[in-house]
Amino acid sequence: MSDLTAIVPIDLSQRPMDILQKARRLVEGAAQSGISVVFGYNSRKSLSDLLFTHLFGKHPSCTIATTTERLASVNASHLRNIAHAHVKTPFIVLLDVDIWPDFELLKKYKNKLAEGERPYFMLPCLYLTEKGSKDLTSHRLATSDLKKRYFGFSRKEFLHLASPSSVTIMKSKDYRSLGGFDIGYEGHGYEDFDFLVRLAQMHHMIQPAPDMLQNRVARSPLFAVGFRRYLGECCIDALISKDMVFHLHHEKPKKSKYYEARSTNLSRFQERNSQLAGGQPIGDPTLITSFVNACLESGNDISEFSVLFENKPGHIDRYDSFRRRLRFLFNE
Repeated sequence: MSDLTAIVPIDLSQRPMDILQKARRLVEGAAQSGISVVFGYNSRKSLSDLLFTHLFGKHPSCTIATTTERLASVNASHLRNIAHAHVKTPFIVLLDVDIWPDFELLKKYKNKLAEGERPYFMLPCLYLTEKGSKDLTSHRLATSDLKKRYFGFSRKEFLHLASPSSVTIMKSKDYRSLGGFDIGYEGHGYEDFDFLVRLAQMHHMIQPAPDMLQNRVARSPLFAVGFRRYLGECCIDALISKDMVFHLHHEKPKKSKYYEARSTNLSRFQERNSQLAGGQPIGDPTLITSFVNACLESGNDISEFSVLFENKPGHIDRYDSFRRRLRFLFNE
C-alpha cells in the first residue's frame, strides 16, 4: 500500500444518494492506486446510513471512523479529526467526496512533499457544471481534455477555478501538531481556510498583512484578495503546471441551515485570526504580479494562461443548460 491516506468527511443528511455514488467511485479509484481512505462518518441511522456501512464497512481499501457523538448539524471539522485518528501513514490528503479520484496526481505531489520541495501542497480545484461532470464520469472526456477546454475558454463545462482549495497534501504529524480542525465550525464554510491559515503560519508561509482578513471572491484565482490571495501563493506552481483536481457538480438547496452557516463561520474565522490583520502592505493585492513573475522565471509563455486573466462576474455564460439560463434570467 501507499504511504498516503485520504481523509474524507461523510454526513448523509445532505444529498445521500449522490454522496454514496461518489464515495464508491472514490474508494474504487483509491484501491486501484493502492491508497487508503478513511471516512470520518456521522451516522444518523437512516436507510442511507445502512447502505453506506454495507458498501464500505468491509472494503479492504477504506476505514470507517464513526463519531461517538450525536451531531445534529454537519460538522466536517469533527469528522476529519476522527478520521485522522485512524491514519497510519506519514502523509495525508484532505479530500471531499465530490472530488474526482485522480490519485496519480495526488501521489505526484506526495512525492514532491517526501522529497522536501515544500512543507505541504494545496492544489487548485476546477468546479464542473452538470455537463462537465457527466462528460467526465461517463468517460466522454478525460481530465486532460477538460483542462484543454478550460484553457481554451470553453464555458459549458466549468463554473470556476478555486485556488487555493482545501485539497491539501501534507504530513500527518503536522495535522497532529495543529490539533486538527476547529470543531467550532458547523455547517458549510471557512473551517478549511482556518486550518490552512494555521498550517501556513506554522511553516512561516504567510505573514500578517493589513488586508489579510478581506473576504471577497473572484472568478479567476489571479484576482484573489485577502486570505485567499496569501494562501493562493502556494498554488502558483501547480497552476503553471496546469495540475488541478476536479469538483463534480451537485445541486444545492435554495435554503439550507447547512449553507446559511457561512456567515456565522466567517465571523468565527475573522475573530480567530484577527492577529493576522496587521503588518505592512505588500504591493499588488492580487496574485497577478506573482503569477506573471513566476511564468517569466520558469520560461512559460504567459499567453497559454489567458483564461486566468478573465474575471467576468457570474453571468449567463456560466450556465450549461437552457433551464439554468432561464433560472438565471428570472433570478431564481
